[in-house]
Amino acid sequence: QDAIQHMTRMAPEVVLELESFGLPFSRTDEGKIYQRAFGGQSLKFGQGGQAYRCAAAADRTGHAILHTLYGMALKYDCLFFVEYFLMDLLMNDAGDCIGCIAMSMEDGTL
Repeated sequence: QDAIQHMTRMAPEVVLELESFGLPFSRTDEGKIYQRAFGGQSLKFGQGGQAYRCAAAADRTGHAILHTLYGMALKYDCLFFVEYFLMDLLMNDAGDCIGCIAMSMEDGTL
């Protein structure tokens, strides 16, 4: 529940951040980011009709996000460790990520 609250609270800011990275969101005639229905979203607890809350990049939103974030990672020379599976982030008391616990996909070691 906490994760869902956090995700929905941060969604508008994240959409604008993705747009600033160059994600090609679809646009309405007014120039606003196109929003479509997704899943079972409704208004007023099911009494107000279908909710249109999902910002979309045509029918390839996930693909566009993947390529936009990969491009940003390359821009900042990020290293990718595809041979590891991230299991947990190590955070200090200030909330900064100071490391992680990852499992090697080759031999299962941490």
